[in-house]
Amino acid sequence: MLQSFGPLAFGFLVLHHGMSYPLAPVATTAANGAVNMVNETSDHSAEIVRPFPANGSTTSIDNNVYTTQSADRSWSVNSLDADTLRFEVRSGDRWVSSDWADPVGVERSEIAGQKLYPPGAQIGIAYDFMVEPGPRNSASGPGRFLVFGQMHEFNVNKSPPFAVELVNGDHMAIDIGTGIPVYLYVDPDPIQRGRYYSMQVRVKFDSTRDGVLQVWRDGVQIVHYHGPIGTGAQTYWKQGIYRSSARETIAVCFRGLKITAAPMSVPR
Repeated sequence: MLQSFGPLAFGFLVLHHGMSYPLAPVATTAANGAVNMVNETSDHSAEIVRPFPANGSTTSIDNNVYTTQSADRSWSVNSLDADTLRFEVRSGDRWVSSDWADPVGVERSEIAGQKLYPPGAQIGIAYDFMVEPGPRNSASGPGRFLVFGQMHEFNVNKSPPFAVELVNGDHMAIDIGTGIPVYLYVDPDPIQRGRYYSMQVRVKFDSTRDGVLQVWRDGVQIVHYHGPIGTGAQTYWKQGIYRSSARETIAVCFRGLKITAAPMSVPR
């Protein structure tokens, strides 16, 4: 269930796709001056003051805290219900904090987890995601990228060791490359826009041969990997949209996110 706590001041290092920058305390409020709040009416519904959540504010999902990194537009991040966040990026939507602005050529609308997972932990990630109908993705090709979900390394100036991406237009891919892309899976068919996909991930980051990555999509295993993964740093979860600049608008919905730091029962 989603809970918005409003803007908070804090300092920690936030990692980007191949870049790391310090995040200074940020204080923002809704356009009407109201603090974002959740009025819970049941375990599965909530009335949310929009925009939700504002850039720099924090949101709780399944008892984990996430910080919003967006262009702070009315469309950037919104809650469709108590379990679903919608992310949208339009051309030129760059994340700006009090001491950092995304460079030209990078666009984003994301939330970044504050919880860090130590190397060697067995991490289970489960969520559903859906890419809304719209123009074909053009943020792909050499030097270009579109990332929907990732485990990023803390304080490491490299690409994430696990990322769900779109490549070759709308083809879903699983990338573990921390330097150049290393695709363990590329769907031969484009994703179906407007359809939710159920994702289950089991990963143990280890820079030696003891790393593990298993990925299921809609109950079908698409990745079964044993070997080096990551650089040995702590990791944290990010979801939303992070891409190289593109002309088209794209929107993605995530729902039901659950992360565990212990072995998770998953389909075989």
